[in-house]
Amino acid sequence: MFTHPQRTRVRFRQTIDGAFFAVSLVSAYFLRASFPWLDLHELEPVGIYLWMLPVVALLGPLVLASHGFYDPPPATTRLGTAFVILRSCTLTVIGLILFLFIIREQLARSVIILVGLIGGMLVYARHEFTTWLDQRAFARAQFRRRVLWVGTAEENRALREALTRAELAGLEEIGEYDPAHQPADEFARWLHEKAVNVVILNLAGVDRTQASRVLLACAHEGVEVLVRPGLLALPSPRVTVDQFGGEAVFFYRAQSAPPSHLFIKQICDYLGAALLLVVTAPLLGLIALGIRLTSQGPVIYRQTRAGLNGQAFTMFKFRSMATNADQQQAGLAARNEMRGPVFKVSDDPRVTPFGRFLRRHSLDELPQLWNVVRGEMSLVGPRPLPIDEVKRFDNDTHRRRLSVKPGLTCLWQISGRNDIADFTDWVRLDLAYIDNWSLWLDAKILVATVPAALFGRGAR
Repeated sequence: MFTHPQRTRVRFRQTIDGAFFAVSLVSAYFLRASFPWLDLHELEPVGIYLWMLPVVALLGPLVLASHGFYDPPPATTRLGTAFVILRSCTLTVIGLILFLFIIREQLARSVIILVGLIGGMLVYARHEFTTWLDQRAFARAQFRRRVLWVGTAEENRALREALTRAELAGLEEIGEYDPAHQPADEFARWLHEKAVNVVILNLAGVDRTQASRVLLACAHEGVEVLVRPGLLALPSPRVTVDQFGGEAVFFYRAQSAPPSHLFIKQICDYLGAALLLVVTAPLLGLIALGIRLTSQGPVIYRQTRAGLNGQAFTMFKFRSMATNADQQQAGLAARNEMRGPVFKVSDDPRVTPFGRFLRRHSLDELPQLWNVVRGEMSLVGPRPLPIDEVKRFDNDTHRRRLSVKPGLTCLWQISGRNDIADFTDWVRLDLAYIDNWSLWLDAKILVATVPAALFGRGAR
């Protein structure tokens, strides 16, 4: 509730900054055209650059936001702000140059560099002006909310002490009302006489009838209400409010990532896996032929693994072991090199010579692209474990690695996977991935997987 106006101001400022970056592109072009000595070749017509306007307008604010430029409150010096803008604009320029290189578009690099310089100066000027404006008395009066606290004195004090400096700066306290000890008409008088914008309702110590009366009165008066249920705030999940059965409910999500980003990840999984299956089809055929010629048995190995939240699914791999490998595992238990419930053995005698090559370069995992297309796996995520190994987890917190879809590759995969001898370290990497997940992290892991697979780093 208090963050809504702040988010609106942030979106407005991001829009202005995006417009400034677009203006900087036009300015950079004409500045470069006025001084041809800035480049070695003749400048392209201005129309060639017009399609870049939305790209620049979106990329600039996105990079600034990723560096915390729009996060309240601005508790940094002018020099610190200038450094953040400089770093963000530098990355924006690099991103634009890489983007043009990928799409093979030849545009003057001097224009792109000038975009970063001019855009950075415009954004800094806008930031200085809006900071000055925020400090004016009339602006503070517009942004502050006139708040009436409803609940017991103890609960109101506890919440007030927990507020941050930014949250306190956004409210003006009108008074307190305790429905258990003050008459109902006094609450209405507060609303009428004090021009209350927001009521903060502390449910702890307030019975259901009293709370309903407060909510109904606020609905009639058109006054916003912030309800504090007094429940435990869990450390990692993100809490959202929804409606269920006609009532307001709290929804504790297992991930802090925005649902829109998770949706983009799902789309990228489907499209990426389908594309890779098509591109690698000749390689898949050669591997299948190699397995047929070098050992007896099926080309594809199927095993039941634990997927999202432990749901069983059939995972596909190119067969890299003898056909009776599962039956031989019990006899190799004494050679297990991994501490914990999982089974790992270097120089596994069950692995075929061709299978050893496939494993070293992770080529045996390629059929799992079909699992990704089927929605059972993701391109990036914790590696799926056999069901019997999951059942042997001796620490319930290890099951949180099952809170996301398993993946083809992960942090463990690119961190010297077979050099990790303790399952706890493996889980630590998986949980670090879950807690810090972003689309950018997925991209970095995918890029790092390519050399790790090509050179067989950490694989045996």
